[in-house]
Amino acid sequence: MAKEKSTNKITNLLAGLLFELITDIPESMCKPSDHPDKDIEGLIKTASVKAAAVSATLSIPAGITGIVVSIPDIIAVWKIQAQLVSDIALTYGKVAILNRESMMVCLFKHSAAHLLKDLVTHTGPRIIVHKLSTAALKKALDRISMHFSSKFLRRIALKAVPAIGAVGNGAISFWDTKQVGKTAQAYFKSHQVPPPLNLP
Repeated sequence: MAKEKSTNKITNLLAGLLFELITDIPESMCKPSDHPDKDIEGLIKTASVKAAAVSATLSIPAGITGIVVSIPDIIAVWKIQAQLVSDIALTYGKVAILNRESMMVCLFKHSAAHLLKDLVTHTGPRIIVHKLSTAALKKALDRISMHFSSKFLRRIALKAVPAIGAVGNGAISFWDTKQVGKTAQAYFKSHQVPPPLNLP
């Protein structure tokens, strides 16, 4: 019962944080590039290293302190990832199609694809992300938050072992950020391709 209450509290907290995250899309200081793929490789590497460093640093405290800093840890990593998505969009010159739905897909498709399958359609080489009403968006975020609650509790448990927790959480954040970058790259790159002709 206590574990269920903790999970529900974390789920509700994460849902609120995620809604703020995807509706307050960060501005990018990048510029459209003539060689976007090469530039984006650098963006992904830099963001992944930054996320790993932040997560590892905030994973050093153990016990109650470690639990307290777990929330800032995941918020900081998500913000780094959201900035990466925004930077990739602008590097491809596709910031016009960066909205709350595409941000959500870029952030979570690699780890919760089954929860987002109805939101994404492939039309030839192009990836289409459908828009949602605010109510539908919140429902989707509730499902994603529930999915991540158990993972979040495991990461808190990992903090109980300071050295291993720091390395483990840093590695998780590095990998996770890299996947976010790859998803964003695939999405915005697909819109560089001319749409298929509608032949009679």
